[in-house]
Formats: sequence, structure tokens, C-alpha cells
Amino acid sequence: MVMTLRGAPPAVRMAPFVVANVALGGLVLAGLGPWIVALAVVAPLAVAVVGRPQRGLLLLAVLAPFNGLLLVVPAPALAVGWKEALVLLTVAATFVAPRHARGPSRRLPSWSPAVVGLLAVGTVSAVVVGGIQAAVGMKVVFFYVLVAVAVWRCPFDAAERDRLVSVLMGGAVVTAVIGLGQQVVGAGALHALGYEYNTTLRTTGGLLRSFATFNQPFGFGFYLMLVLLIGIPVALSEPKRWRNRAFLASVPLLAVALGFTFVRGAWMGLAVGLAYLGLVRHPVLLLGIPLALLALLFLPQELAGPALSASSSVERVESWQERVSQVAAAPLGAGVGVTGSASEKVAELRGGTHYQPDNYYFKILIELGVLGFWLLLLLVASVFTTARSASRLGGERGAVATGVAATVLAAAVASLVATYLEIFPMDLYFWLLAGTVSVWADESR
Repeated sequence: MVMTLRGAPPAVRMAPFVVANVALGGLVLAGLGPWIVALAVVAPLAVAVVGRPQRGLLLLAVLAPFNGLLLVVPAPALAVGWKEALVLLTVAATFVAPRHARGPSRRLPSWSPAVVGLLAVGTVSAVVVGGIQAAVGMKVVFFYVLVAVAVWRCPFDAAERDRLVSVLMGGAVVTAVIGLGQQVVGAGALHALGYEYNTTLRTTGGLLRSFATFNQPFGFGFYLMLVLLIGIPVALSEPKRWRNRAFLASVPLLAVALGFTFVRGAWMGLAVGLAYLGLVRHPVLLLGIPLALLALLFLPQELAGPALSASSSVERVESWQERVSQVAAAPLGAGVGVTGSASEKVAELRGGTHYQPDNYYFKILIELGVLGFWLLLLLVASVFTTARSASRLGGERGAVATGVAATVLAAAVASLVATYLEIFPMDLYFWLLAGTVSVWADESR
């Protein structure tokens, strides 16, 4: 009779575990430990995402605000590309996922022609430019459009949509607490953790600009702006729910944390977004505008000075004026990737200088010319009207869509003073939300 492991002596029963541990130890000693750990995480994740791609989208929404921690947390070099890998996995999963995960057939979003046009212009520009600049420039401008493709092909169900809102609310509260904590510990302690001055650690008027778990204050400020504009209408649409009550109670916390980022583009965007929400759905929000102006009058001078300083705005305008001739000399564009974060990455790889226009419209105008600029305006207008159409739906969907419309307006304003759609994770969230409301807009027709 063959002896089974259940009835075997203890030494025999332990043998497989001993062999497995010895083998794992050998792999670790051979330097393959991180790969084994990565495989243990990635394999079940891939199975889960292939079964339902929406899980990949939700995971992106959860982890994106904490990407900046890779600056100080020990991790394999490949970890830097986790977001790109997860996006590609999720998009690929939409083509092999079960039929029930993909939902019924639907029309293409109304903003599709603008995206296709921009992609065509960008592709022609990339062919002309060639090399690293073309590859980096196309990635910066277009990569996260794939997120909209994924959510369009596999839209969220009611539970997943609600989970997305909870993820945004919770992430904002956590990062806001961390951001305010940074004001307490100071720049010196943060530098000791590994954050670098003049990149992540920035000051204005001698005051530290909070960045929380982001790589710079800009992403943090715009993230709080976005969550406030989506969370407030959702919470006000169902104020008796404990999650929504907790979020409304945290709004002052988020507002103060946003203030300490000193990202004025986010302040401007929030003001415009709240005005829109007040005009179309919640008039009580209009009271916040005079209250905010009144609060500015009572700010201490050490805060009011940096907050109201116009020096950076003057510098931006001067840089735009210096390069207007560049636009006139190349009305079809100077080439994708010649400005912004793309040019900065190219400069790091092959040397040279880079130009940051701090204006997304001007960036596209320089890179893709007048045609690209017009297509960008068409894209923003189309995404806004799509969200506006979806806002006619009742319940949480209508509230979320109203918030998304407000964030599009906020992004349009913020793009005047920042390259909004190349700041991670704002590019990711823009396309995630655009794809989400497009599915609902199709149903509302």
C-alpha cells in the first residue's frame, strides 16, 4: 500500500516544505528573490484583471496617488513602470475578458473624432521628428487614452462605480493628512528621508509646498481639486450616507491641504468648478465664493504674500511672449515632445536643455501647431458636453457626471497655467472619468 502524506511520519510530511524553502532560499541567494516575489504578486493579479478588467482600472485609481512614494521607498527599478504595465494589462484583458464583463455594444464617444485627429497629427509629427523625442512625446500625450479605451470596453457596474468614488474620497483624505503632516515635520526631515530640493521639495515665500505622496506639489494640488469637485456633488446627493457625511466633514481638511500646496492653478480650477456646481445643481455652493474671498483678507501676511504673489505669473507670460515667434514660424508645429515633461526626459537621456511652457494649450500649439490646438479645444468641449449629457441621469451616476463636468472645466482653466494633462495622475484620471461618463451619456440619449 502506498503511504499518503496524511498518514506519513512528521519528518516525511515536512519534506515537501523543506524542499520548497531550500529551493526558494537558493533562488534568493542567486539574486532572483525579487523576481519570485514579483511573480507571486503579478500572477494572481493578472488572473483577476483578465477575469474582470474593471479591477485593473480600480487598482490604478487606488495606487496612482501613491506613486510618488517610489522616490523614497526601496523598490526594484522595474517598479517605476508599474502603472504603464497595469494599463497595458488591463487594455489587453478587455479583449479576452468574459462577455458579461464587457457589457452591451454602444456607440463611440462624441470626443472620439477629436482624439483620433490629435493622434493622427501626433503620429505624423512623430514620424517627422523621429527618435527618442518622438517616442517620449507620443507616450506623454497619448498613453493614458488607453485607460478611456479600457473603461469604454468594460464599463463599471453600479458597485464598481460606487467603489471608485469611495477610492477617490479615501485617497484624498489620506494624502491630505500626510500633506499637512509635512508642514509640521518640515523640509529638513523630508530631505533626510530622501526627497530632493528643487524637484520634490519646493518652497514659495520660504514656506514648504506640501506634496504628500506625490512626486511634486502640482499633482497633489490638482488631485485634491478633482476629488473635491466629484466628491461634493456625490455627497450632497445622498447626505445621509455615512461615507458621504464623513467626506463632507473632511472638506475643510482637504481645502487647507490644497492651500498649502500653493498650486494656484488648482485654486482657480476649484473656484470655477464649484461655481459650475452651484449654478447647475447645488446653489448653496455659490456662498463659498464670497467666503473664500473674505478668508483671503484675513490670511496672515506670511501666507498671503506667497499665495497672492504674481511673480511666477509674470515669468510665465514673458516666456510665452518670447516664443510666440516660434509658433508663427512653424504653424504646423515644431514636433511632438519638444516641450514640457517630454523634453525634460529627452534632455536627461541625451543632454541639452528643455522648455516647460506651464500652459497645456501653448504646449500643444508649439508641438502640433494650429490644427493640434483646435483639436485639443474640440476634445475638451466634447468631453464636457458628454459629461453634461450624462448628468441628466438620476442618482449617483448623475452626481458623478456633474462632478466630472466640473473637473473638465477646472482642467480647462488650470491648463492656462499648467501642463495639466501631462501631470500624473491627472492625465490618468481625466481619461478614466471621460470614458466612464461616456458610457452613461450613451444610455441617456
